[in-house]
Amino acid sequence: MKKFLPILLFCFILFPPKKTSAQYLISCDYIETSLSFVLSLPTGLYLPHDADLYKMVYNTVDAHGNPTIASGAFLVPSNTTCLDFPIAVYNHGTSLRKIDVPSNNTQETFIGKVFCAGGYFTCMPDYVGMGESPGLHPYVHGNSEATAAVDMIRAAREFINDSLAMIDNGEVFLTGYSQGGHACMATHKYIHENNLSNEFNVIASAPCSGPYVLSITMADSLTSLTPYSNPGYIAYLLASYQSVYGNIFNNWSEILKSPYDTIVPPFFDGNNTTLDMGLLNSLLPQVMDSLIIDSVLNNFINDTVNQTHPLWVALLDNDNYDWTPQEPVNMYYCTADEQVAYTNALVADSVMNANGAPYVQSINSGTGLNHNACVLPALTTAFDWFQSLKTPCSAASDMLFGQNPIRLYPNPFTNEFNLELTERGRVSIYSTDGKLLFNEVVDGKTKTIQTSVWPVGMYLLTFNGETTCYKSLISKY
Repeated sequence: MKKFLPILLFCFILFPPKKTSAQYLISCDYIETSLSFVLSLPTGLYLPHDADLYKMVYNTVDAHGNPTIASGAFLVPSNTTCLDFPIAVYNHGTSLRKIDVPSNNTQETFIGKVFCAGGYFTCMPDYVGMGESPGLHPYVHGNSEATAAVDMIRAAREFINDSLAMIDNGEVFLTGYSQGGHACMATHKYIHENNLSNEFNVIASAPCSGPYVLSITMADSLTSLTPYSNPGYIAYLLASYQSVYGNIFNNWSEILKSPYDTIVPPFFDGNNTTLDMGLLNSLLPQVMDSLIIDSVLNNFINDTVNQTHPLWVALLDNDNYDWTPQEPVNMYYCTADEQVAYTNALVADSVMNANGAPYVQSINSGTGLNHNACVLPALTTAFDWFQSLKTPCSAASDMLFGQNPIRLYPNPFTNEFNLELTERGRVSIYSTDGKLLFNEVVDGKTKTIQTSVWPVGMYLLTFNGETTCYKSLISKY
């Protein structure tokens, strides 16, 4: 692929692809652009591209294999001379309200923006039953997590082919955090077991802090007398598996003690946009024998050996650790994770390597770090690993990015500064919150820019000329 990519790109420029009839893509609407230097500031990462955010709606299937729709955030690198990028999929963590999803530009969407700015077409599925998708979300249901991801990649490729003067380079990178770690692993496993590697060339996957071994770790949370900080996850799992398998319970009063059998249902009506996980956790007891009816819990515990209870069967069906990935897998975890036991990664590592997987490892991203504190080190390390594996992009022309066509003085400045240009081009200047302060085509060799009304701080100057592109940080004091 690397050998023939320049030829492919040359043909792409001369003979752009014809629009095809979309099978997966329904719509893809632009939302906003995030500047690379704004994304770099809190992360410390080198991010050479801006990130254009779109809301994508596409065709997929639900947990029963029936046609439905799903939505997600799709991010495209911009302000770039590159034509081709790999595709990265980031799967988000647990959210209970249908509106708390990447396509609504939530806090977690920032993670996808960072990957995009690093040089990836980035897919962030909202999941089936979340965002624009109807019904209850099948929480930690591996198959529907996977189909939401692969069908979004298919829809993204249709959008790239039909609407962007760019191509994906055929490489796919998978990651995700918390529930997204489970979804990442489920997606990789689905591609492997359904012989889809020719369509989805997975270069590497990096599941982070995910529950890969539900039949052990989630079962432990159910049976242990030790308080669990997120009992809402248990209620979510019960609601999900009842919706998928139909044999966990008939009504909430059969499985939950009073008053929880009346507190829980409004959270899982399939249309919840107001009640969040924090509220649910605060309303439920942290010890399961105070939440779940004694006979139900005892039946589950007494079936630990045979594991024929419907809930055992559902947990086993959604384990995604006992397989043999042929591509590199790094599982990142932190040892003080109070929400998802880090032993998930250790067990998966042990079993996959015993199965003969050529490159699987579990990596400690922070001794003593809890679930939320683990996000930054885990995903930063995953990002750096992906960067070391991906194929560098091919330039759209002979334009040189980074050669300095500008002399700027003074810098730092107070009320004005001067530009000396070697060629004609557009000069744009942005504040750190993304506001465009100056945007002109400059013909002359010298230009004075007035800055008296600008606040003290850092700014990004970009220059797009006839033969060169250039970026520089400038500062006012």
